Amino acid sequence: MALIDELVKQVNDRALRDALTKEIEVLRDRIDFGLVFDRHIPETTTVGNTPIRVGIAVLRRDQPAGEEYVVESVRGRTASIRSKLDSHAREEKVALRLLTPIKPFGEPIFPGLRSLGQVARNAERPYHTVIKAENFHALQLLSIFGEGSVDCIYLDPPFNTGARDWKYNNRYVDSNDRYSHSKWLSFMEKRLRLARRLLKPDGVLIVAIDEHELHHLGMLLEDVFAGYLRYMVSIVINSRGSTGTRNFGLVAEQNLFVVPDLGYDLISPRESIIPEIRPAAARTEAEMLLAKIGLAFPDLADRILALGDQLTEDEIGLIDEVASDVADEEIETDDEKEDDASSQVVAGGSPSAVYWRGAVRTGQATSFRTQRPRQFYALFIDPKTKEIRHVGEPLLDRGENGELATPSWDPVDGLLPIWPVDEDGRERVWCYQAPRMRREIVAGNLKVGKFNPRRRTYAVNVKRIRRTERRFREITVWWEKSYDSGSNGTNVLKTLLGQSGMFNFPKSVYEVRDVLATVVGQRPEALIVDFFAGSGTTLHATCLLNAIDGGSRRCILITNNEVDGATADRLHAQGLFPGDAEYEREGVFEHVTVPRVKAVITGRRPDGAPIPGRHKWAGNRPYSEGFDENAEFFELVYLDRDDVELGRRFDAIGPLLWLTAGACSSRTKRRKADAFIVDEKNGYAVLFDDAKIHRFAESLLEKPTIPHVFHVTDAPEAFNELVALLGPDRVARMLSRDYVTACLSNAWVER
Repeated sequence: MALIDELVKQVNDRALRDALTKEIEVLRDRIDFGLVFDRHIPETTTVGNTPIRVGIAVLRRDQPAGEEYVVESVRGRTASIRSKLDSHAREEKVALRLLTPIKPFGEPIFPGLRSLGQVARNAERPYHTVIKAENFHALQLLSIFGEGSVDCIYLDPPFNTGARDWKYNNRYVDSNDRYSHSKWLSFMEKRLRLARRLLKPDGVLIVAIDEHELHHLGMLLEDVFAGYLRYMVSIVINSRGSTGTRNFGLVAEQNLFVVPDLGYDLISPRESIIPEIRPAAARTEAEMLLAKIGLAFPDLADRILALGDQLTEDEIGLIDEVASDVADEEIETDDEKEDDASSQVVAGGSPSAVYWRGAVRTGQATSFRTQRPRQFYALFIDPKTKEIRHVGEPLLDRGENGELATPSWDPVDGLLPIWPVDEDGRERVWCYQAPRMRREIVAGNLKVGKFNPRRRTYAVNVKRIRRTERRFREITVWWEKSYDSGSNGTNVLKTLLGQSGMFNFPKSVYEVRDVLATVVGQRPEALIVDFFAGSGTTLHATCLLNAIDGGSRRCILITNNEVDGATADRLHAQGLFPGDAEYEREGVFEHVTVPRVKAVITGRRPDGAPIPGRHKWAGNRPYSEGFDENAEFFELVYLDRDDVELGRRFDAIGPLLWLTAGACSSRTKRRKADAFIVDEKNGYAVLFDDAKIHRFAESLLEKPTIPHVFHVTDAPEAFNELVALLGPDRVARMLSRDYVTACLSNAWVER
């Protein structure tokens, strides 16, 4: 590296020398073991509503390869352009209609939203949002006022299989690209760093992926989400196995869960909300909470007693008993898996439902006397009949040095004691506390087995019933028929839109529903973001969740309007290019996402016909019934900074304020004569005319439930006056200033 430093010093071009020095520092900072990938030329995106001006970068719409040019001059309807990579290249004259402006990532943008219509079924419910945009810039838009507001981000990014299903710098990436992996990682890193800023402190990221980028993505997530917990859930989406791969027929894809480490569980089991999985008679939430506490702290009762008399011993015993009761009934933990040697099916019972197993806990996690002292006691049996006649009290006594008292094996009143001691002499515990054990004996659910010469005592077996009641923790392999991507992904999309082949490999809507349920099942007002929205499955799945429990979850979908590589080739052969109406109609946003969202909500296909068939979930809800939901469709537009600072583009910034406030109802649109807007339904207010500050403040004092206040002004004095009038309990924003500041700070800076 020292030699490289000396060579760099010899570079005369200062800008080039500084750039080389910066990149060398990046190389120095790379770790010896970890994810290393090339960071490529910054991405660019088209900005279609920007006029063609001298000096800007452009693409030629009639060149699919995506070569970049710089505009040298503009005359009438023609521009002179030169290759951006070769300053000595010959100028070309091209019609303006064939040029599309582009903007590299890293330059500040000032984004807004333009409405493309809506579908509404219930004025009292919030609105989902579907945005046509380059997702990196859309994430910058959402982060302007929305940092820390998202409960769950669900992503199904391009899998980078080499099938030309995604672009980097306006070029399709295929299997012949030697840098495909590093381009994919560079592509994902930028977006994931912005995504992290959107998540709440307890927000969770979920990314669906397959074997092509699984391990690269895992290391990238470890870097971007340092300090988070990471899990991999394998979901079987094709039980027959794929036929297009060598050596193995692949049946599953992976979902990577990135969960903040807050010291408690954020993931709920699917059966806590999904009717098909949830048992008919589930435990109460209070019992489930007690059970979780009992599992996490087996000696909870002793800990509480040590603190003093805040609770009586009866109350503590109840907590401990309920926790143990629920844990033993509803969880097959690692230390209680069925042991063939000590288990047998009850005569006359269902082999899959009733069985006998040892009554002594045998695992390593919570099976020892020191961990559950209240579950170490003697069972006294009649040596002749082998019946349990008496349940002793927990042996909690300690010696002078604090050691636990030694159990006695001596008979008491002719009854033999049986202690939960294993063959190695280790003091274990019974599966139940003493009160519960007494009830089980009365119910006939305990029996004494054969004499065990190694333990020098009798075995004790307990009757168990295999239950389908909900787990406390979700498992990491999912295998449900409803997750089949063919019947519940491809076929569902065909049913909704009345055509086949419109989108490759859509997810099963029930798979996505259940994945989301693990995070937002207990958050009925959650905000979900999907910035690789594809066919819109995430919104469909969110509607299903809301229909189950009446929740008001809403989602923000973001997708571009790209076409796949094969379709692009066909359209180019017909002389159609991006920007042409016929070309754009084939894009995913216009061709698939919007039509699906409308079909899901209205119950009508794009041609107006009722959708035949039913959902495969509780109640078999007809597709034609639709959902009691609302959605508005937008495209991202690029604004001029001066227009924003002068307050001229509220039409494009207003939807962002509506989103920030929660999109609780239909948007209130400003009329030219409005001095201010007070939108009580959506929870925000905007002042446009400084002369109306007092009237505006008075109207807000009458509506204390409006949390979001914006002031469109370039006068700090007027804004400070408004802040003083509103008082300390209300937070106001100087709209243009705060918006521009956020946009400037959002500009991507390469590490």
